[in-house]
Amino acid sequence: MSHRRRKEKRANESQPTEPAPSSQIDPMQALEKAIERHGSGDLDGAETIYREILATEPGHPIALHYLGIAQYQRGEHAAAKETIGRALETAPDYADAHYNLGKVHHELGDLEAAIACYRTALSHDAESPESHNQLGLAVLENGDPTAAMESFEAALRLQPGYLDALNNYGNGLRLLERSEEAVEQFKIAIEIDSTFLEAHHNLGNAYQDLHRFEDAVTSYRNALEIDPNFEESQKNLGTCLLGCGSHREGLHYLQKSCGVIEFTGGENPECRLLR
Repeated sequence: MSHRRRKEKRANESQPTEPAPSSQIDPMQALEKAIERHGSGDLDGAETIYREILATEPGHPIALHYLGIAQYQRGEHAAAKETIGRALETAPDYADAHYNLGKVHHELGDLEAAIACYRTALSHDAESPESHNQLGLAVLENGDPTAAMESFEAALRLQPGYLDALNNYGNGLRLLERSEEAVEQFKIAIEIDSTFLEAHHNLGNAYQDLHRFEDAVTSYRNALEIDPNFEESQKNLGTCLLGCGSHREGLHYLQKSCGVIEFTGGENPECRLLR
């Protein structure tokens, strides 16, 4: 699946009505400053301002939501779940908060809860390609590739060229044993962004499905040009090279990805991986 890093969705869209400004702090001005810091990667500075807003207006839904996003980005998933949940108590129609709560559940491995959140987000904002894509990803991971495809297709109708959706759609096609079609999706993604690591890697996987091993080798090499330390491509490239008869180079990549290779003696020498 795609592990491409992207910014949190829509910093300024679909926001609920602002609470009335307090006498101690102008929440709107403070929030704009906090979101600017958040977007620049200054989580500490942003969190300080979110908490200042919440000290005067404890139920401020946007401050709670973005504080929860910051906690999620820090890996504090239990705290993020609680904080975004508080935002939704105040603003139950806050589509982006439902979406990001779904991402928290998704990260925690609770696919059913994540799916419910994404669907609730879509009930409030049916035109969100991100929510359709994330719903498809969760449904795919939950074992229903056919239903997942409908969500990816909806995301791509709303935003043609949406890279994550193209990648996820391709992976769904592979699970449905439609790897020829998957190849085309990954190629479209690469045409849009030639540095899309996961698309190169997954294109290699689709070529392997089709027993096009030389093409797979090329795709894995392309992925490793983008990230030489990407272990999945190292491992798959090593396996393909062994299958193509390039044993020395294949073992080299397997060693890099899996561990130390030890050769055993005897009439038929073998190698094994030591982790």
